[in-house]
Amino acid sequence: MIITDGLSEIEYKSTRVVIGKFDGIHLGHRRLIREITGKKDGTKALVFTFTGESERFLKSSGRILSREERYRIFESLGVDCLVEYELNSETMRQEPEDFARLVLRDRLHCKELVCGPDLSFGYKGRGNVELLKSMEDELGIRVTVIEKVKYKGRDISSTRIRNALKNGKLAEAKEMLEGKNP
Repeated sequence: MIITDGLSEIEYKSTRVVIGKFDGIHLGHRRLIREITGKKDGTKALVFTFTGESERFLKSSGRILSREERYRIFESLGVDCLVEYELNSETMRQEPEDFARLVLRDRLHCKELVCGPDLSFGYKGRGNVELLKSMEDELGIRVTVIEKVKYKGRDISSTRIRNALKNGKLAEAKEMLEGKNP
């Protein structure tokens, strides 16, 4: 797995991309990643996430997994490239349309973006699935939306896992992270 800390270190030829914080790599994240890995069409599976320093700009309560644990899991899931993008006062002001054109299309050469229904990106989180769908033809990117994975009838989320850990429900947290009986 190639790991970069930005967008200028490597030339991406043709990729399938997932975007997210991936602070826990739970069953929902794993479903997204499975959608981009193992394709025999010459594309590379690329996870686009954020540096640890970016967390002050994200609505996050800290990572569930260490950086090393994340790397190990991404690699075990068949990810070819991991981009850890730094959010800062400049990159946070990028309009979602510009992010889609300049980052996804022009830099990552994304052919397919796989995401959940609640994806948000760009300035003030204004970018969403509907915007990307409306730009599919212009970008040459297919947008594939994967429904959320549920556990005991409710959506799995990193917040839910953090709450389970905080309340001593370790088995429940582990099931949402790794599976068994969702």
